[in-house]
Amino acid sequence: YWLVGSDGGVFAFGDASFHGSLPALGVHVNDIVAIVPTSTGKGYWLVGSDGGVFAFGDALFHGSLPGLGAHVHNIVGMASSPTGNGYWLVGSDGGVFAFGDALFHGSLPGLGAHVSNVVGISATPSGKGYWLAGADGGVFNFGDATFDKSLPGLGVTVNNIIGLAST
Repeated sequence: YWLVGSDGGVFAFGDASFHGSLPALGVHVNDIVAIVPTSTGKGYWLVGSDGGVFAFGDALFHGSLPGLGAHVHNIVGMASSPTGNGYWLVGSDGGVFAFGDALFHGSLPGLGAHVSNVVGISATPSGKGYWLAGADGGVFNFGDATFDKSLPGLGVTVNNIIGLAST
């Protein structure tokens, strides 16, 4: 497995190979919010809260929000497409940004939902949908992602969910 710091420093353990880091490149940031492995495990992407994406190993760069001239500081997560030829970024407001072969399937602002607690995104195995999760355990599905249950729907009150992963 890999650990990543907010400065983009990457630490590899076990059979995970080190493919590079931002400090090793002389890049100085303090806003990295996620590391996402490629499907081969031979690379990874780092994403910053501004939507900047950095590719290492066999991870391919497909664009970033700063590259589009977008000025945000609320990106909280990233998911790769099943092919590895694209990825989605998600903001704390549930805004979703698609790059490469990752297709846009909707977002919370697009539905008129006003939230500020989205903590992550996870793609469906087909890549034709994704789930978003909120800090309260609320789950939002788009595309072919099916809704099963959410913590608020079960009457469970929390505010400490930090991510999600799909099977």
